Amino acid sequence: MNITINNKAYELPEGGTVADAVALLGLPSVQGIALAVNSDVIPRHLWAASILNEQDKLMIIKATQGG
Repeated sequence: MNITINNKAYELPEGGTVADAVALLGLPSVQGIALAVNSDVIPRHLWAASILNEQDKLMIIKATQGG
């Protein structure tokens, strides 16, 4: 299925979850990450249970230090 992560197209198997999408990105750590699917924030403890649908749009935001 096709999804969008931060305005970039990705392919994910049917039944893929938010956790699968994050793994697809190969991030070294998920610390300091906030994630929304179609503008709805998904708490980290629900990532593995949140099944994505065709054309879902994910926004991943990484916290940074500084000011």
